[in-house]
Amino acid sequence: MANFLLVSHGEYAKVTKASVEMIAGEQKNVKAIAFKQTMNQDDLLEEITKVASEFGEAPTILVDIAGGTPANTAQRYQQKHPDVAVYSGLSMPLLLALVMGTPINEAIKQTIDNMAPVGLTKKKEEKQKPKVVKKEEKPNKNVALTPHTMQNVRIDERLIHGQVATMWTNALKLTRIMVVGDDIVKNDVLKTGLKTACPHGIHLSILTAHGAARRINSGKYVGQTVLLLVKNPGVLRQLVDFDVKLPEINVGNMSTKPHSRQVAKSVAVLDKDVEDFEYLDQKGCHIYHQMVPSEPKEDFMEMIK
Repeated sequence: MANFLLVSHGEYAKVTKASVEMIAGEQKNVKAIAFKQTMNQDDLLEEITKVASEFGEAPTILVDIAGGTPANTAQRYQQKHPDVAVYSGLSMPLLLALVMGTPINEAIKQTIDNMAPVGLTKKKEEKQKPKVVKKEEKPNKNVALTPHTMQNVRIDERLIHGQVATMWTNALKLTRIMVVGDDIVKNDVLKTGLKTACPHGIHLSILTAHGAARRINSGKYVGQTVLLLVKNPGVLRQLVDFDVKLPEINVGNMSTKPHSRQVAKSVAVLDKDVEDFEYLDQKGCHIYHQMVPSEPKEDFMEMIK
């Protein structure tokens, strides 16, 4: 019998497994992992490695959405375990078909066919070409900016994950994501994961701090809507020292580490981080905390006092 490892944001994987077991009974060949806000990608990779090793044979990994942290981390695991297949689109119909022995390709087809209107007898509406409604174009935030300035800046240890790939990309109407970090440039596995996770149609740049500053200062990105992503404030301190202006900095996610202190649900800081934030604040950067676009901005400097 095939083995399946489910990985999702939050408890979705676990409750999907539980719902399927209501119909199909206990499934010992199915295990589920919840990716929590307090975890980073390395934490999740460690958990996937541990749980996958509990199977007698390599499992098929089912994740919730392509481009999210579970999907990116599963692909990192797959790099070292090429016999493992990874699929996105975890759902109850898909898992139910699989535990009943349906081959994966047929299970996917059945899941797609399962998506249909339900209710009182309702005739299928004739397919019509969607009406094209021209949206009023909004001014691009970065068009009026001078070289040396980056408007959209976010600290997020998970880099390109579900929230960035969907919520922030849509909210900011991004044309490019710029990931900056000397250590990231040297990590081929991580770079492959970032390229895979980057949303379709969005340009991606992976640069060292010096390389990013050189391009920003030359005006290369004027006219584009760019989100600059880094793992920690130290990288932004480097950019400021390279004369890059950062009017606003959003602190989204910094995971718990030894000797760190929690200042928000998704943010923990070390003494070195506080020192870097204070430096950026003194340089005129407005630093705030905002996990997703729908949440209000909170003054981050007040949070770390």
